[in-house]
Amino acid sequence: MPKPVAKDATNSPPRILLGRIGPAVLLICLLLDITLRFLPPRLVSFRAWEPVTFLAPSTSPFNPNMAYSNKQSYGDLAGYANLPHLREYREEVFHTDAAGYRNRGAVVKPFQGILLTGDSFTAGSGISDEQTLSEQLQRISGIPVYNAALTPNLGGLLHDLQMTRGLVIWQVSERNPLPSSHFPPEPSWRTRLRRALGNERAETVFRMTNSLVIIRAYSPLQILFGRAVRLLQNDQILPNPYHGAAVSAKLRNGRETLFISTEVQNYALHRPADPEFLVQLNTQLQKQGLGLLVLLVPDKYFVYHDLLLKVPPHTEHRPFLDVVEQRLAAANVPVINLSTRFRKQAEALLDHDQYLYWMDDTHWNAAGIREAAQALADSKAVSECRCR
Repeated sequence: MPKPVAKDATNSPPRILLGRIGPAVLLICLLLDITLRFLPPRLVSFRAWEPVTFLAPSTSPFNPNMAYSNKQSYGDLAGYANLPHLREYREEVFHTDAAGYRNRGAVVKPFQGILLTGDSFTAGSGISDEQTLSEQLQRISGIPVYNAALTPNLGGLLHDLQMTRGLVIWQVSERNPLPSSHFPPEPSWRTRLRRALGNERAETVFRMTNSLVIIRAYSPLQILFGRAVRLLQNDQILPNPYHGAAVSAKLRNGRETLFISTEVQNYALHRPADPEFLVQLNTQLQKQGLGLLVLLVPDKYFVYHDLLLKVPPHTEHRPFLDVVEQRLAAANVPVINLSTRFRKQAEALLDHDQYLYWMDDTHWNAAGIREAAQALADSKAVSECRCR
């Protein structure tokens, strides 16, 4: 009588376990990923920018009536390049008003004062409310200042504020191209949908569609897991593949700082410097009884180029902001170029281990903003606005 074939008592249980554990782990990860997507971004973000812009309406740069606070915020470049030893930890408090702009408190209408617009420098990336350009300028000048940074529609905002007197300050960063249009035309499909549904219903559809795309890409589980992996990618346990996200260099006092790569590239480039849009904007604002003042903010790399321990070659081209300043002045557009002022002040502060820009960020700090606010307050345009 043939003997029964013995079962593989060694391999069968592990196979059964793996067959059950594998799908269970995947299911748990899936459920965890879905659950964590309901977490507000402020709980997983190291700074304010992502939470305040998350699912913001198309009519404003930030979510209305937001309040964000973080005592352990740090710079974007240290985060992107995964260089925790270069982080400068600081408290960041960020509030927005009912219209979705970075202002504390309600605005009095009709607004008569200074409307300040620009990019993330004016918005105040990486700093607290009281350190923003708008609040520092208001304290120094005594004139009401409304922070309208990143506004998608300047004309519409001026109308909403009922602003018929005052000054518009337009901040331009060296790293960005000069504006050719403040509010680019919508894609044709959006225009057709507005005509079919009306502005309010179409806006609701746009926001819902945009929300679905953003929520799909937003994964706190992936963020937290990525941070855990980055702790090991420190060039000691594992290589750091993110180091190239920023350019690291030492200042002549031995302090290491970070620059965004586009600033380094722009330094040597001959770039278009046609300010026609700003010239036309000046004409339009004058017709409305408003003044315009253009504020030119240099890149961190331009300011500290000559203060590096190993000074790189100088550009053969005339500095970009100097060209823009000359052309605006020739067109009778009031302009302030901070380049020379910042370079001199940066050199004076260097021996005292003080700076105008964050060492771990591409943006200016409170000291740099104070310099800009003082330059604006001393200008003829702001003085005339104060006298009205």
